[in-house]
Amino acid sequence: MVKQLQQLPGQPLTTGRGIIILSILSVLSLILLLTLPLPPGGPAAAQESQPSDSLRVPPQVGTGTAPAAARGVWIDVKSIPSDPAAIRAMVQRLKRANFNMIFPEVFYQGSTIFFSETAASEGIQPQLPRFSGMDPLAILIDEAHKLSIEVHAWFSMFYVGLNAPGPVLTRHPEWAAIDRHGEIGYKQGVNRFYWVCPMHPGVREYYTRLIREVIQKYDVDGIHLDYIRYPDPTLGDFCYSPEHREEFRAKYGIDPLDLDPEANPEEYKLWNKVRADAVTSVVRAIAGELRQLRPGAKLSCAVAPRGMPIELNQGLLQDWPEWASKGYIDLLIPMTYSSRPNEMRALLIWAQYFTRGAVPVYAGIQGFGLPGPEGLLAQVNSALEQGAKGVVIFAYPYLTDECLAALRAGPFAEAERKGENDHPPFEHQGPPGPPRMIRATRVDTPPVIDGLVDDEVWQAAEWQTDFKLITGEGDAREQTWVAVCYDDSNLYIAFRMADDRPDLIGASITSRDGPVFYDDSVEVFLDTAHTHSFYYHFAVNLFGTQYDSYSRIGPSWNGTWRAGAATTGSGWSAEMAIPLAEVAKSPPVAGTIWGVNFNRTMLRLQEFSGWAFTPGTFHAPSFFGDIMFD
Repeated sequence: MVKQLQQLPGQPLTTGRGIIILSILSVLSLILLLTLPLPPGGPAAAQESQPSDSLRVPPQVGTGTAPAAARGVWIDVKSIPSDPAAIRAMVQRLKRANFNMIFPEVFYQGSTIFFSETAASEGIQPQLPRFSGMDPLAILIDEAHKLSIEVHAWFSMFYVGLNAPGPVLTRHPEWAAIDRHGEIGYKQGVNRFYWVCPMHPGVREYYTRLIREVIQKYDVDGIHLDYIRYPDPTLGDFCYSPEHREEFRAKYGIDPLDLDPEANPEEYKLWNKVRADAVTSVVRAIAGELRQLRPGAKLSCAVAPRGMPIELNQGLLQDWPEWASKGYIDLLIPMTYSSRPNEMRALLIWAQYFTRGAVPVYAGIQGFGLPGPEGLLAQVNSALEQGAKGVVIFAYPYLTDECLAALRAGPFAEAERKGENDHPPFEHQGPPGPPRMIRATRVDTPPVIDGLVDDEVWQAAEWQTDFKLITGEGDAREQTWVAVCYDDSNLYIAFRMADDRPDLIGASITSRDGPVFYDDSVEVFLDTAHTHSFYYHFAVNLFGTQYDSYSRIGPSWNGTWRAGAATTGSGWSAEMAIPLAEVAKSPPVAGTIWGVNFNRTMLRLQEFSGWAFTPGTFHAPSFFGDIMFD
């Protein structure tokens, strides 16, 4: 018997609709992960950089952006020299390009670059061996402060071992993150990654002491937390140690191993909340130490834009919107990694939307895989035009002399820091209020799915328009109209797309499940269980090429739906017929409500619009509207 759920202090059991779901992302190849320095946040963060159908925003790469006030770079531990003179030369090189913030990695896979008395007192390796006999952090701070550069000590927190438990778990195996099957860590390719579980009180206590030591010993300008999260759930679901399971079962009457997001939605949300709160408690404890011991120093976090737990999706259990709103952190650095400026900008929009101005947002910029210095400049300029208060580039190894020269001549031209980027912040129009609704009319005679949209049922249907740009500027210039009807077998959807140059409509994809969303296309998202979490996705281009997926498993899901498209004198039109039995456990009846959104990509004007407003992405089921069946 499941006990009645107990509400956590200050936390409702259900969350609002204005929250975005974490998309299931494809995993980077292991070769990339092992040959490149990992971006802050590691594999899951690197996944954000891959092209995704969920991020399609028009690039805004200009040359007249305001100079970046915060100009930072992550310096991974492998890039920190073991020679004092080389450390100073590295800092001087960055100063010549007008960087004013550095984020040196001081804690990596459970070891510090400095000699840690805290680690030694725990019987943990006190320093990375290659830095034995020197203090690279002290040298970095000394040289940086001579050159008016801030130093923010970068801690890679809960990821502590690659192919071996590492010094922390060797000393404290009870701190290990254990998955649903009792395994420690997770395998990806031929490698195993080890993490500590933040639910263990010893983890919070040790990390707080370790960071307290840095605050007391070093004149740092800030503490920067990375891997302050759980692993990507597509790689492993943690922390299921016997004691954590028993604690939850004793309080709520159910073993977390028995939870299913659809069968036990409220309990499943609560289990996610309990785990996310464990991460938040670490952030809160570190914030308290910093405020008390070094007032004025800043706490920042590298976060996955879609890392927060929302609805039935656990995300990375990294509730950074709460950290910002409650003042635990001073700066947010979303890892907006992408080789495409438009995708980077979309991730930044997402982060800005949820911080709501509570803290400054710096764009985490991908420095690798770009087409030379011009690619890096496009990223930085796009972030500044989007209203980022600064940029932090990952990572030092990718900053060639050509890149540094381009930054100095462009957005890093001014050497002095004059406050944060004064480019006007991006104003989002149309934040979600009550969900938009469209009616599905029941019909006796189904339409012919040929894309012409000239059947009698469509003449009598309710048509809706007013599609909004997901980039927040308001109404799309070229509008879209949509109508819905159904019978015992199918849901029928019709689109009419205005385009004053139908001869320039772009279509190139001809293979099933190809990326038709990179063509002129329309898309349908159906949340048939109305969970605001999981959804079916359908897309079609002018050729009638179809793409479909289910959010819990991706494009390997294939339905037997039909689609058609055709050009018209004023644009183009499309139709879909989706079998009800393939997307719903039971057929809809009068009064049934599903979650839904309709979206359009218009290449010529680079417009990405939706029937229900979603900020920066189409894949946002918590923002979907409703479809009501007559």
